[in-house]
Amino acid sequence: MATCSLPQFQIPKYERLKRLAEHYLGPDLEPSGMEAYLLLVSLAKELFEIGTANLAKYGLGEGRCSVLVLLLESQPEPLSHSQLADLLGVTKGSITGLVDGLERDGYVRRDDHGEDRRLRLISLTPAGLEVVERALPEKFRNIAGLMSRLAPAERTTLVSLLHKVQEGLPAYRGE
Repeated sequence: MATCSLPQFQIPKYERLKRLAEHYLGPDLEPSGMEAYLLLVSLAKELFEIGTANLAKYGLGEGRCSVLVLLLESQPEPLSHSQLADLLGVTKGSITGLVDGLERDGYVRRDDHGEDRRLRLISLTPAGLEVVERALPEKFRNIAGLMSRLAPAERTTLVSLLHKVQEGLPAYRGE
């Protein structure tokens, strides 16, 4: 398993965060939120780097892998650029770039729709199926190993807490 090549970010100690919070926002601010935020950001960065390194062994990144998985799940039906963009929550331009690379590597093919000449349908090739079926088991094993220290109830709690953090995104954006 690949490891993160960058040194791990050191989360400031609680006392330091408390001093900073008091200085900038007053004595009533509890700095545990900042501590949790910094840990979450640091962990997300490290998870992204490790996941990227693991998928790179297969010539994939998260975006390319996500497209292949969606095409795998849709089989035997192909998907359009718009459908992929909607499912991944990205722009059609982003999907076009991902599909261009996957097509160049022989992992997907584009076919004309038939009825609508403007529409191109994307499907998995045998090589695309093979690479995704090699990459996914390792990805799932790595995630299972990552989460193995948590009991099932703790994982459920973690998911619930992360959803609550996600609900706070408008406040973080300043809305």
